[in-house]
This record gives sequence, structure tokens and C-alpha cells, in this order.
Amino acid sequence: MLGALLAMAAMTAQAATRQDIESSAVVNGTIVLAQDGTVQSAVVDNPAKYGQSIANFVHDTAMHWRFQPVLQDGQPVLAKTSMHARVVLKQKPDGNFEVRIKGVTFGDDDPNDTSTLHNSPLNKKLVPDYPMVAIKERVQGTVYLALHVDRSGHVTDAVALQVNLGVLGQENTLKRYREILARSARQAASRWTYEIPTTGKLAQQDSWTVRVPVTYNLNVWGAPKPDHTWQTYVPGPYTPAPWVDRPDADAADAIADGTVQTDGAGPTLLPAASNHG
Repeated sequence: MLGALLAMAAMTAQAATRQDIESSAVVNGTIVLAQDGTVQSAVVDNPAKYGQSIANFVHDTAMHWRFQPVLQDGQPVLAKTSMHARVVLKQKPDGNFEVRIKGVTFGDDDPNDTSTLHNSPLNKKLVPDYPMVAIKERVQGTVYLALHVDRSGHVTDAVALQVNLGVLGQENTLKRYREILARSARQAASRWTYEIPTTGKLAQQDSWTVRVPVTYNLNVWGAPKPDHTWQTYVPGPYTPAPWVDRPDADAADAIADGTVQTDGAGPTLLPAASNHG
């Protein structure tokens, strides 16, 4: 957490307004759901990685969540699932910091789980090209995609829900950078294919929505790999996917880097408990 505050302070010194900047981390852990959908226990993995105060905040918030009961053979059962909460730090005008959970996802991308979508092995060879203009101008960022996947496993539509940038500039410059990275990510995603669900509640759908973050990082040759637990950036505006009717799904960047999230998979958090901070 100290590293996040230092990075935010350094970036704020260069920004036109400090309200443009935020830092965040995806805090990982596990929750156990009681038969009535309440959270029986919550554990944050490696709390020192995020800071004990952040770990405590996520734990205390999770204990107030409520879910639709998890059913097995039509009966509610005790259930255990992983959680991934995007915690955001943002400096307020008075100099203090606001902490909130922007979004949360549940479950892991288990290749043996046949109830969700999974990357085809070919996708690893179809990675996005880093746009040359972005390299020359030292532009880094993450594009959060929503992909529409049909029953053949092909991507039929791709929308950049949000683009967060690790660079500063005037708004028209940042808009251009977002468009450059978004175009690159969409072009690559249009060639991707997925293994579709064959079991579970999603298997009979005609199509699915999968959410994927695409990260563009410039690494210095020979330098140690940086710790990306906390990331400081200028968040971009949210653009909904036209085929998704989820007015509450505006936390596009709640997904951890390197993961694939299938809409509708995992336990369902009830709307009354979806205000995370």
C-alpha cells in the first residue's frame, strides 16, 4: 500500500488535476457461503502484500455481502469460492485518501471446469501487436474487453469497455492513446476462439459474454520485473457493450490481469449487497 501511495504522489505531481489519478490492486481471497447465501467466513490471501488495513477492509466488507443460495440437486448447500476484489485508492481534495471496492469477481479460470468459457490454445499465438506509435510515445495501459462469443466459440463482437492509461496528458491526447490501444486489442480479439461450456447453468445458452483485460507494458531491458500489485493510472470512461443488459456492470476494470471472466459464472451477489464502498 505504501508503494501505491508513493506512485500516486509521483504521478499527481505531474497531473493537471489529482482527481484524474487512482491506484488499485486486485485483492485475492476465499469466501465460504452459508446455505442462506450469507458469508460464513472470508480470508484474504497474503494480506501483507496489500497492507493489513486493506486486507481488513476487504474482509469486513465481504462479511456483509449476501448471495443467491448455491443449489445442488435443487437444495441449498454450503459453498466455497475464490474472490478477486478491485480495491481503489483515490486522493480527495483535502489530501486524504478514499478507499473503496470498485468491483469483485468470483471463481478462478480452472481449465478443468467445463461450466465456463476457456481460452483456446491458439489464442496464445494471436497476441495483440503493441502499436508502434504507442511504443514511440511510451504509452502503457490496460484495455478491458467484453467479447460476444457464439456457440462455435468464435468472437462475433468486441467492445473496449474501459481503457486505463499509465501516462498523463491533455484529454484529447489521452483519448487518442485509448483509441490506439483499444483498436489493437479489438483486432486481436476478433481472431480469438473459446471452448464453450458443456455443463452447468450456462451450457444451453446461444451465446456468452467473456471479459478479458489486455495489458500493454513497456519493460526496460535488463531491469528487474516490476511489482504490479498496485497500479497507478488515469482511468478511462466506461463504454457498455450494447448486447449486455446489466446497468450495474460499470466496473469493467474489476477483473484481474491475465484472467478470463464469463458473465453468469460463479455465485450471484445480490443487488442489495453490491455497493462495495
